[in-house]
Amino acid sequence: MKKFRIFKQNIEFIWKYWIKCIGFAASVLSVMFLFITWEDMGMDSLLLKAGITAVLCSVLLLWSVLWNCAFKRQKVIWQSSSGRIIVQYADLIKDGFKNKSTQERLYVIPVNSAFDTIVDTDISLCVKPLISPYSLHGKWIDRMAEIGINKEYIDREISSCLQKQKINPCKTLTAHEKERGKREIFDLGTIAVIKGAYKNIFLLLALTDFDKNNNAHVSVEEFENVIKALIEFYNQHGQGHELIVPLMGTNLSRAGLTHDDSLRIITSLFQLYGNKIHGNVRIVINKKDKDKATINI
Repeated sequence: MKKFRIFKQNIEFIWKYWIKCIGFAASVLSVMFLFITWEDMGMDSLLLKAGITAVLCSVLLLWSVLWNCAFKRQKVIWQSSSGRIIVQYADLIKDGFKNKSTQERLYVIPVNSAFDTIVDTDISLCVKPLISPYSLHGKWIDRMAEIGINKEYIDREISSCLQKQKINPCKTLTAHEKERGKREIFDLGTIAVIKGAYKNIFLLLALTDFDKNNNAHVSVEEFENVIKALIEFYNQHGQGHELIVPLMGTNLSRAGLTHDDSLRIITSLFQLYGNKIHGNVRIVINKKDKDKATINI
């Protein structure tokens, strides 16, 4: 079923790619037939010629399906003299903790506006769980702990980074309003920079607010403004480093966006503000979500 959904996501592009392949094959055959004919190859039967043509078209169709649904990993959708926007299938968390880059890479991690660092894996132990272990935020905190960077260190680095930027909280909640976690709330779009493993740097991007039950939420308008804030931050502080951006606004963020919606909003805004792009920007679709969004946009 998942493979069928992946096929459905890419059917328009499979068709276009197949037509291109047929056109290329026809051009090659036209040149070949300048020097040799069907009869020279012992193929006099019209039925045999039709059969060979059908087999060739079928093979090219199979290749088109495999290329678009299985083999193709990335696509450049925009470029200028100073940068490119690339859409790719990848695992941001896995790639963000690998030592394979010779220069710094900036990985965006969407977080809540309090920059909480408590991951609740057992909801039976608390009435209002904070960070889900299944969110990108939660996975990042757990992975940092695995390499020896605990949440106390992360808290200090977040606080230090925001102070250096002279960013103050927009409000402070009371213990009654929020029993656990951090109570200083920052504007959506605020970014805290945390050094990770090797040359990888993480940009913690305040994407959502928590309600009284610690459920994350963000409106579509707020989501767009957050992406604009990220673009502006990258323009001012990116220094040409590669920026890796996950799909955001889906699932637990409760923006009501599909993966396709998120991809189109993010790519559209980055292209709209292309004059602020000075380096490679990679928009990442998780490999497990190939049936929900396609790089062929």
